[in-house]
Order: sequence, then C-alpha cells, then structure tokens
Amino acid sequence: MSEGRRRRIPDRIKLLAALRKMGLTVEQVQFDHDPALELRPINPVTGDTVPPANDPDHITMLLIKEHKTKTFGPGGEKRITTAGSDVHKIHKLARLSAEHEDFQRRVLSREPRDGTKPKSRWPKRPMGNGRKKARDI
Repeated sequence: MSEGRRRRIPDRIKLLAALRKMGLTVEQVQFDHDPALELRPINPVTGDTVPPANDPDHITMLLIKEHKTKTFGPGGEKRITTAGSDVHKIHKLARLSAEHEDFQRRVLSREPRDGTKPKSRWPKRPMGNGRKKARDI
C-alpha cells in the first residue's frame, strides 16, 4: 500500500456504522421493496421490473414489525386481516387479471357469461313518420 492512501471503507461497514448511530442493529431491520416486486410491471426488453428490483430509490429500511405489517396487514402473520397490505394487493391484482382475461376471452368468442345461448331481443316499436295526426293538433 502506498503512503497517504487508505483502503476504501466497505459498504457493509458503513451500513453497520449508520445503524449503530440510529441505535439499531442488523437483526432489528429488514429491507422492503416499495412497491412490492409482484406489483411492478415487467419490462419486456430487459426482463426486469419497472422500476428495477434493486433501485435504491424504491427500497426502504423498516423495523421487522413494520415490515410484517406492510407485508401481511395489521393482523400480522396471524392473517386476521390483510386489508391494505402487499399480500392483499398482490392477490387482488391476480384476481382482477384472471377476471379480465376471462372477459377478453368471452368478448372475442362472443360467449355469454353463464354459458347459455344469448337472449333474443324484443322487436322495437316503429317510430312515426314525423307528421302529427289531425286529431293531435
């Protein structure tokens, strides 16, 4: 090693020092993708998510309890409720995607929703020719 030059501090050591400054340890925190990876669209060119999976602007550090609440909802891992959680949003997206695919299939095949034949329409009443009759005047 030449004089006057020091080795660079590794990022892991910097992270540990920053956590210690905040009064935390590595065991107390987890890193969370925001939005969740399953909720991000896929870029067909790169095959990665949009934004990219490891984009530091979309990764947050949370305490373990906060991370479980964000992932599983206020009921935590007990699954009392998942309302507003990442798990809820992922399941809802999958459900809506399946319904939309079913809708597209039915529209393209002109197949009714319940599998029966389409209902016939009643004929419409003819409209007058626009002239009023003498008794209506």
